[in-house]
Amino acid sequence: MLASSSIKTVVYGFGLIIWTVFSLIVGQLIAGIILVSLPVVINQNVETTIGAALGYLIGLVIAILLLPAIKRRKPKLAVLGASRLPSWSDIGLGILSVVPYFLLTALLIWIGVSLLKVIDPTVGQQIAFTQVSTRIDYVVTFITLVVLAPAAEELLFRGYLLGRLSGKWHKWVAVIVTALVFGMLHAPGFTQTGVVWQWGAVADTFALGIIAGSLRMLTGSIWAGVILHAIKNMIAFYFLFVSPML
Repeated sequence: MLASSSIKTVVYGFGLIIWTVFSLIVGQLIAGIILVSLPVVINQNVETTIGAALGYLIGLVIAILLLPAIKRRKPKLAVLGASRLPSWSDIGLGILSVVPYFLLTALLIWIGVSLLKVIDPTVGQQIAFTQVSTRIDYVVTFITLVVLAPAAEELLFRGYLLGRLSGKWHKWVAVIVTALVFGMLHAPGFTQTGVVWQWGAVADTFALGIIAGSLRMLTGSIWAGVILHAIKNMIAFYFLFVSPML
């Protein structure tokens, strides 16, 4: 009986991971179809922002609402870790956690570059914004990277996935597995010449997932992780788009 229960728990966890990734992919596909079908031409960066927001929204709806609807159950929204507003302690912890995040990232990249030799330090993480020049470009890029992406990704991964996994698995196993899934989703980068494997981005997002997941376990909510994620993306925004102009 004990072995059977353990197997069911493991199967449940991996099924949940597959369902979450499936929901995200379907959400992005549906958002892409909607944008392509629009009868008007939209600024590329505005289109990217709308597509990202719409894709995550649809993915979240699928992940959170569709499965309970099929099973004729009410969705447990409290599992998302967003049942309360952010507190001052969330903000403080999010800011303070930037240091351990950077230290863990540096350690993982050093291991990947120097010991395992699987990370190419010249390959950076690709982003959808390639032509940022006008004021509206900078505004929508900032909103997407610093506001929408942190909130949506933390809600889906540290909210839904980690919240559900930690109810069945040991909480720290759930944190590590969620961070690994989150990191691996950032591995492929698509270029005109093919797929580029961004192992440096995997190390970076895995480290972010570990720290943000730990904050979720510590505070019971996703908000400290959202703050950390937003600061991390704000720093990236500065070096990618602001610093080159100075």
